[in-house]
Amino acid sequence: MRRTGRTKGSDCELTYAGKEPKAKVISSTPPARLKRIGTFGENPDGWANMLIEGDNLRVLKSLLGMKENNELKNRDGSPGVRLIYIDPPFSTGLRFKGKKAESAYDDKLTGSKFIEFIRKRIIFFRELLTEDGSVYVHLDWKKAHYIKVIMDEVFGEDNFLNDIIWSYGGRGAKFVSGKFPRNHDVILSYRKSSHIFNRTFIERRLPKGANGFKKDESGRWFKTSPRGDYTNESVAALSKEGRIYRTKKGNIRIKYFVREDGEYLIEDKLVGDVWDDIPDAMHLSEAEKTGYPTQKPEALLGRIIKTSTRPGDIVLDAFAGAGTSLVAAEKLNRRWIGIDSGRLSTRTIRD
Repeated sequence: MRRTGRTKGSDCELTYAGKEPKAKVISSTPPARLKRIGTFGENPDGWANMLIEGDNLRVLKSLLGMKENNELKNRDGSPGVRLIYIDPPFSTGLRFKGKKAESAYDDKLTGSKFIEFIRKRIIFFRELLTEDGSVYVHLDWKKAHYIKVIMDEVFGEDNFLNDIIWSYGGRGAKFVSGKFPRNHDVILSYRKSSHIFNRTFIERRLPKGANGFKKDESGRWFKTSPRGDYTNESVAALSKEGRIYRTKKGNIRIKYFVREDGEYLIEDKLVGDVWDDIPDAMHLSEAEKTGYPTQKPEALLGRIIKTSTRPGDIVLDAFAGAGTSLVAAEKLNRRWIGIDSGRLSTRTIRD
């Protein structure tokens, strides 16, 4: 499903030292000579997925040149990238290492330097996207609110889609005296001017007889919701389908049937903007763990990719890290480009 909307700028702007005009960011950034660590899965139209090592800002400039030369195309022929996801440094001030103490990356930028670092890349993201492309920026509580303002400036407030909360559960290490425990990340989602949105459902398993579920005279299990704005004509049509439930007081409620599996009921629950069903990397299976320090779960990236792309679309991760987005894209039959400046990252992804 494609959603469209107006493109409109932000009424406010974040001002700080060292902020460059958008045009200068693009014009003054030199393109990189692409250092491809590998190309994977060449297609009949000449496209091959790319793993690139280097400064992602310069690589983005080179990719923009490829788009302008019609060399960056989705399977349907549309120029540009359909989806961009980044899990950049979070401005922690820390140095991250792999399981064998190899250096992964330094997260030392703070304040306005960090904001401008991210902003420059966001400017290129908008230029690289297809007209119906989406971008997801994964951050935490420290800088997400600053980058939200930057995203509004670059993409326009009308193109803000979601502030997704990835709530990965309580952990003792997150406890700080005098504060609520910090147990979530923030993922900001924007579109360029329109976007693809494929609704996502998850299965919720409940024992038969669970609160809120009933069985009708035909033996079918169901739950109900208020009538809402259904017209009398709609209610009559639903009644013919056996989907009307009347309470003891005579109020009309709408039936929604659920599936059965032995002693359990299975409800298809629409995924909202709080994702509390995907544990963090501490709970990954041994088969999925790579040893990269800030690895994210494949289930998280799979959900994002399935929601905002179709098979054959290009997925770009400019801070590829452990390569989870690329693995998910490969399994879902999407094209992909991964960029990282760290040797540990590109080695992990290639392996």
